Amino acid sequence: MDDLIEELRKKISNDIVFEEEIPKFSDSKYKPYKISKDNFHPIKKTTNNAKIAFIDGGNLEVLKAADFSLNFMRVYYSVHQNNRKVTSKKEEFYALIYADNKDGEICYKTKLFSENKEVLPSEEDLAFDSFDSSLRSGQSRINISRIAGVVRRFSELKIASRVAEGMEIGDMLVLDGSLQSTITNENKYLEELFKKGLEKNILVTALSKSCTLMTDNGVSLITVLNTICPEAEWYYHPVAEIESLEHKAEMFFVRFHERSRHIFRFEIYKEQKSGIGEALSLLKENSNDPIFLGYPYGLVEADKFARVSNKELEYLKTMLALKLGDAGKLDKHLNVRNAHDILDKISY
Repeated sequence: MDDLIEELRKKISNDIVFEEEIPKFSDSKYKPYKISKDNFHPIKKTTNNAKIAFIDGGNLEVLKAADFSLNFMRVYYSVHQNNRKVTSKKEEFYALIYADNKDGEICYKTKLFSENKEVLPSEEDLAFDSFDSSLRSGQSRINISRIAGVVRRFSELKIASRVAEGMEIGDMLVLDGSLQSTITNENKYLEELFKKGLEKNILVTALSKSCTLMTDNGVSLITVLNTICPEAEWYYHPVAEIESLEHKAEMFFVRFHERSRHIFRFEIYKEQKSGIGEALSLLKENSNDPIFLGYPYGLVEADKFARVSNKELEYLKTMLALKLGDAGKLDKHLNVRNAHDILDKISY
């Protein structure tokens, strides 16, 4: 144990020689800038009273088997102006993901069940080879349950585009996450959103709750910035020149309140980077709630109302079991997967 404690002490020491740190990217299309204190800039207050739309999604798996996965999905958005909520709405639907045969190979397809399918992604875009390289981890076939996260992400982007249609010049969209396309067909929905943003002159942005970027010396980039940053609100830029067609964004790091200990990665659509001052000023004014000081309240709210609770999940399972009726046939599918679940519940 003493050896472990000593190693931990070394790991959390503050001896960071930041002058020698450079953000590390695995892709050569990212050209990092050396970390410098000169890259910290104050967030200046503006008189802009534009509206901000915050969008987030959630889902829980209701039924799971080796060959299908049924998920309840929810995407929520709210629009704020002058730190007051103007409007909000949630879209709820089911996604049935199932295995199918395509030209002798197993693929995964999705059927969406909703009263308002116009706001949802195309089912054709949710068909994937079961060994799709953008989703696979290791050499094994993709876990069918993983497709649910793709459905949620595409739905968030599609609904963001619809929300943009009702906004005005100078308004702003904030997604939870990033503006990077990493999944097959995802770029289609990002491009649709970017196009809408340019047409309507609405800023398209994203804020990440967490960041795994490190420096070339193997230190968390957030840790380095936290060590050398000023005691104030700030944004850090430049981080890297991004030349990837799958990531059309300008990257920043931000701290929205002087008393906050949290630093977030923030992105804005590359063609709109001149609007960064207005965007950061608006978000700073929205980040004063003590419930999570330094984090936009609109995203706190979006996260809260997009989540699907375990209580809701139990209700949905009970309702489906009653409506399906023939539990025996269903069990033949579910029992393939549930042995692990039973072991998890056994206590000694």
